[in-house]
Amino acid sequence: MKTFLINIILGLSVFSMNVAFAEENKISKGETYLENFLENTQTLEANFQQIMRASDGEVLQQTEGKFYLNRPGKFRWNYQSPYEQIIVSDGERIWIYDVDLDQVTVQRKEAGLPSTPMALLEDSSKLHKSFTVSPLDERDGIYRLRLNSKSKESDFGEIVVGVDAKGLRFLQLHDQFEQVTDIVFSEIIINTELAKEIFEFIPPEGVDVFGG
Repeated sequence: MKTFLINIILGLSVFSMNVAFAEENKISKGETYLENFLENTQTLEANFQQIMRASDGEVLQQTEGKFYLNRPGKFRWNYQSPYEQIIVSDGERIWIYDVDLDQVTVQRKEAGLPSTPMALLEDSSKLHKSFTVSPLDERDGIYRLRLNSKSKESDFGEIVVGVDAKGLRFLQLHDQFEQVTDIVFSEIIINTELAKEIFEFIPPEGVDVFGG
């Protein structure tokens, strides 16, 4: 379970009807919202709830916490329940701290992850380079878009994104094991100055550190 969670973070819902198309460029309104969000968002702070389900709908894991993004290349996930875990990218390395285990795993931040949720959030140019984008539907002002990876090596064959005029609302990740993970964001704040310490990590004294 931990390995799959890490793949979500390295890689990054509830996302019927007709989608209106923009007259000028013939792309869907939802796609316009997504492009605007990716192009105009420098920082983001939000609460999130994450639910992982098996192919039969059984809930395998339910977590919540706080997410921070500072583009390019920096992010932080603070998982607060049911167990505490911190995942930090400082732009060069990714630190994964399992508090209950007193264990830290660190690795170089890979450049070769073009078709993952985090790559999409970190770099707006990844959208059409790495994904085929298809509008799905709209409900209560939220537009769903299906993103199919162009890479055969991606852990996620399909990503569903939910956006509205204010920006990103949720991600739904479909993995190669037919598991579905919903990440729903709330209390979203964009483009405010975030403390640099949020994206720094120093292993606490006495914990086991693995990796480079």
